[in-house]
Amino acid sequence: MAVVTQPPPGSPSATPSSSPSGSPSEHPGAADTKARPPEPAGASAPRAGAGRDRAPRVTVTPAWLAAIGVAWVLVTVVGASLVVYGLGPMLEQRDQRHLLDSYRDDIQQTANEAFGLPGVEAVTDAPTPGDPVAIVEIDAIRFRQVVVEGVGPQQTRRGPGHVPGTAGPGQPGNSAIVARRAGFGGPFSQLDELEPGDEIGVITTQGQSVYRVRDVGRRRLPQGAAEIFGPSEDDRLTLVTSGSAAPSSTNPATVVVAELEGRPFEPTPQGGRTGDQDGRERDSSAAAPALLAILGYAAAGAAAVLLYRRTRPRSGYLMSAPLLVVSIVLVAEASARLLPAWF
Repeated sequence: MAVVTQPPPGSPSATPSSSPSGSPSEHPGAADTKARPPEPAGASAPRAGAGRDRAPRVTVTPAWLAAIGVAWVLVTVVGASLVVYGLGPMLEQRDQRHLLDSYRDDIQQTANEAFGLPGVEAVTDAPTPGDPVAIVEIDAIRFRQVVVEGVGPQQTRRGPGHVPGTAGPGQPGNSAIVARRAGFGGPFSQLDELEPGDEIGVITTQGQSVYRVRDVGRRRLPQGAAEIFGPSEDDRLTLVTSGSAAPSSTNPATVVVAELEGRPFEPTPQGGRTGDQDGRERDSSAAAPALLAILGYAAAGAAAVLLYRRTRPRSGYLMSAPLLVVSIVLVAEASARLLPAWF
């Protein structure tokens, strides 16, 4: 009778047999379990689309900062130019419509007084800056604008300005008008295209006058420019604008001189003129608003960068774009007042 002996526990023969290839014969998934350690508690699969709603982080370097600074300056210059050359003409046309309606009412009122018993009320006060004083029409260059009193930057942005202290349009002596060459619609952008013999019509509350162009040219204006804006023996209309396309230019000037045909109207009181009221003056009071506008624009830019880094790009754009547009309009408005009034 055969006796079966069992090996003692712990001997090699007590371990499970292995397959010829060396893998365990039992629990075939044990190797996979050892290859993938268990995930920590609370871990979840990555969210689909994670990382797509945020811009990748950019390494800030001096070159990157310089590139951003140059781009920022270019955007500012382009934006300010769009305001002056694009939005400016629309603002000027809006002001011209209001001025034309207002001055037509003045003309109608004067006409009604002329047919009344008391007659036309005599003018005893000089026009105040910004008031409409005449309508000028030049068919040769398809020009028709309401002229306002004053030649400062705030007046010439609304239209051509009558130089204070010179004769009123259609009245005896030298009546001088200055307008912008390029900015805010550039009413006198084609002034140098006039030729001797061209007709200039002027309408005031006193009636209509006709001038005939005598001289067109470019000349340098000295301080005060008495020979341009001073009294004259004949009755003339002097039209002046910048002779250069540079925004900050104060010389030379494009000057057109036209002679009155017929008799002038009775003179009315005109304000006095200081030496710098020749269309080249700048609004020095705009320096502080311009500085504040620039600081506000810089703050808006910093806020935009912060929004782009902290929020989704679309949200950052929607929140920052209106603020940047308003800021650059304010910068352009204030900066334009620091340039010569005839630009």
